[in-house]
Amino acid sequence: MNSHSHTEPTVDVNVPRFNQAVVAALTALGFVLQQPWLVVVTFAILAISWSAGPAAAPLTQLYVRFIRPRIQPGGPSEFEPAAPPRFAQLIGAAFLGVASFSLVAGWEAAGWTLTLIVTALAALAAATRICVGCMLYERAATR
Repeated sequence: MNSHSHTEPTVDVNVPRFNQAVVAALTALGFVLQQPWLVVVTFAILAISWSAGPAAAPLTQLYVRFIRPRIQPGGPSEFEPAAPPRFAQLIGAAFLGVASFSLVAGWEAAGWTLTLIVTALAALAAATRICVGCMLYERAATR
């Protein structure tokens, strides 16, 4: 368990990693298959997750209800502050929102470039726990 204040919302450290891995996979698949609808769906998932919070977040609920019981039957053992990954979700949603609009408008170079930025950053965070959006949040919070 971490030493964060009990008033600060926390999240199982595996939830953001799972979300990031799925975002990376969906956006990469969209690019490889040249299927913009996968980018639009990923944008919608992130937008719903950010605006409605963890209780309504599709990927969080998938992890909590179906995956965690199989790999962590005793529940989570490590937590982190919820605000930094939630801020990273907002940044990812913003990028994918603009990417989705760009792809639908026929601006494929811009749309796929923004999509691949999200893909790379989500894959980095999922694989290494280096979350650039989280770092931006921490930097802004300390100013």
